[in-house]
Amino acid sequence: MDVHAVEQVLRDRGCALTPQRRAVLRFLDGNLDHPSAAQIFDAVTALLPRTHRPVSSRATIYNTLALLEQVGAVRVVRGTDGEMRYDPNTTHHHHRCCEVCGRLEDVPAAAVTLLLHGQAAAGEVRFTGRCAGCAAA
Repeated sequence: MDVHAVEQVLRDRGCALTPQRRAVLRFLDGNLDHPSAAQIFDAVTALLPRTHRPVSSRATIYNTLALLEQVGAVRVVRGTDGEMRYDPNTTHHHHRCCEVCGRLEDVPAAAVTLLLHGQAAAGEVRFTGRCAGCAAA
């Protein structure tokens, strides 16, 4: 995610770059954990100065995430528990889901294309199993 490019897209659409929106963008930038809205809310609340904390509500976070999805800055991915997760990696890729802890990991599109004998996969392919941490436990 190029935060500056996303900020420019938001400006071009007439959206205010509030401290809450900036905090969401900062938190998601380079985040590989596919966080839920609740996790983003907790992290953003900790990032905001005390003067902005009362204004940061769950609705603000959900609205910001919906806006970021609308402008193509995040992808929504369902976790193994059905919870919506947010992925700032908008390049074409797939996911591996841990059936034990729920961790989501990116799988490069090229790896799936290899599995499909050179045919590109339309949409997203999801693999389920155990992540390295759960498999070792």
